[in-house]
Amino acid sequence: MGQERFTKLYCALVRLILEYGAIVWDPVTAGYSSELERVQRRFLRFSRYLLNIPCTRHDYAPVADVLNLSSLAERRRSAGLSFLNGLLCNKVDSSVLVSLLNFKVPQRVTRATAPFFISHSTTNYLGNEPIRRLMSHAILLF
Repeated sequence: MGQERFTKLYCALVRLILEYGAIVWDPVTAGYSSELERVQRRFLRFSRYLLNIPCTRHDYAPVADVLNLSSLAERRRSAGLSFLNGLLCNKVDSSVLVSLLNFKVPQRVTRATAPFFISHSTTNYLGNEPIRRLMSHAILLF
């Protein structure tokens, strides 16, 4: 089985399940994120032996590069930013979600370019709310 077929099979059957609804449930703790990444590392380890891809032990980055797979955390972050872009460009029709976005409108010209205002949250539950998390990821880009 060629590496393209093998990768497509993994992406269609496994990664699709791991990423389903990730915009809403994106894990915030390192432990939960590590559990998800463990599934992909197991696939990379298996494909290393199956496809004879040279790499050092416990470093599967070369295998991921050969198979053109990015980390699941990076894919979740990218999907969230794509969803936020869809909200802002009116590709996602949800006035309720757009109303939850807090735009930062400065009263005077400054060098700060952050487009969103994220208020302080008193609980972890509110701090990890999906819309708040998407806005904070977008601020990191600026």
